[in-house]
Amino acid sequence: MNTAILISICFSIGFFFESIFGFGGGLIAYSILGFFIDFKIAILAGLYIGTICSIFIILTSLSNFDKEIFIKLIPISIIGNVIGTLIFVKFPSEILGFIFGVLLILLAIKTIFFDNYNFPKIFKKKLILIGGISQGTFGVGGPFIANAIKNDFKNKSAFRSTLAVYFLFGNFIRIFSLILSNNLDTKFLTTNWWIVIPVLLAVIFGYRVHLKISDKYFKNGIATITVIAGLKFISDIFSWI
Repeated sequence: MNTAILISICFSIGFFFESIFGFGGGLIAYSILGFFIDFKIAILAGLYIGTICSIFIILTSLSNFDKEIFIKLIPISIIGNVIGTLIFVKFPSEILGFIFGVLLILLAIKTIFFDNYNFPKIFKKKLILIGGISQGTFGVGGPFIANAIKNDFKNKSAFRSTLAVYFLFGNFIRIFSLILSNNLDTKFLTTNWWIVIPVLLAVIFGYRVHLKISDKYFKNGIATITVIAGLKFISDIFSWI
């Protein structure tokens, strides 16, 4: 199958679920694409698609944006994002995937077994920092940010909208950092710019589902996506060794 078509299909599936749960687009897409293409190529494609989709989500749900929570995320996230971008440049795809998988499994354990436990404030800050690093490295900071602050939002729509603004802000930092380090290859994306169109249609359809899903399934969805993706990324290291 053509690489561009495969990327478009995988991210359409991923962002359908992201539009429902508030995150997970990159997680799901990378988990599938990991069987077919290099992880770093998938990440760069995700940078383009994720940026466009975040803009679309923001434009369609800006009224739900929580400014106060977003401002609290910024200082720690900027530091993490810059560190993460440097990690992306320095390490090979297989090592990046393994590290990511381990972090996700640890996070899934927390979500499944300690979801109702009120962790100390310092722990939440560390989780936000890890989320920033993950956002800078993989373009996927949502699982960590979600588990740090998901209980701070008044409803799931505010959660979804605010995370979209966070992702957009983080991606702008990534783009700037990658340009400075001469690691932003745009040849594939300029040729295959259309790959985002099916993804946007999936976002629209996913949002309609999002409006009807209960908070119980919403939280379960976060845990399920996290653990499945984590196991996938950990397994990739064995094919590389």
